Amino acid sequence: MPKLSTFTKKTLNEQGFGKLDDEAKSHYTLPLRFSPGVSTILVVVGLALQSPIWLGSMALVALSGALLPKGMLIDLVYNLGVRHLFNAPPLPPTPKPRQFSYGLSTTWLAGSALSFYYGVPVLGYILGGVVVIAATTLTTSLWCLGSWWYRLIFRHAEVE
Repeated sequence: MPKLSTFTKKTLNEQGFGKLDDEAKSHYTLPLRFSPGVSTILVVVGLALQSPIWLGSMALVALSGALLPKGMLIDLVYNLGVRHLFNAPPLPPTPKPRQFSYGLSTTWLAGSALSFYYGVPVLGYILGGVVVIAATTLTTSLWCLGSWWYRLIFRHAEVE
């Protein structure tokens, strides 16, 4: 079992994965990076194209993560296909802090799509850029800005 750093344990706990033991967390450190990594690439494509349709579609993908505890659409792609190529475990259900983060991404991506649609590209880049930065951070470090905000807003929510 790969050794987990204290930082990684803390970030996974803050995302709501605290009920998993260290062995399970170590198995999920790479798979939990799949959805934000793929999402980052897809959002960058939408920003490069300045496409309201593409970014609006990504907002719907993020919304699926906010509404579906079993995971967003990209998690489904991972669970039904990609993981079998690497003999990896299926992703666990999405905890509330991470669902909250997907809700924030939905809002920013919808705002980005509307900004491009209405001819305000600077705002579109800013809103979409926030998602790219947050998703890149999540992909590279497993630290989740949205989960951190969740903990600030819902202070009563225990680190699971």
